[in-house]
Amino acid sequence: MVTKKKVAAAAKRAAKRMAVAADVALVEAGEAAKQRQRGRALKAALKATGKAAAIAATTVATLFAVRAAARARRRRQAPTTT
Repeated sequence: MVTKKKVAAAAKRAAKRMAVAADVALVEAGEAAKQRQRGRALKAALKATGKAAAIAATTVATLFAVRAAARARRRRQAPTTT
């Protein structure tokens, strides 16, 4: 026959095992959430860097175009000495 003390002890052990299992699950979920958060932060940083690079490239291309147009204008207006 099972005594009341044995049942209580078994219940305590089961509760402790469940609490530990729940803690492990929460830690795993927390780690997964941290990884997702890091991934989102990295993606945002890459997106910002990409935008900055695109703006810089556009600016450089515009400057080259402006200089080329000015050079062409100067060539057309240059006096010819023949």
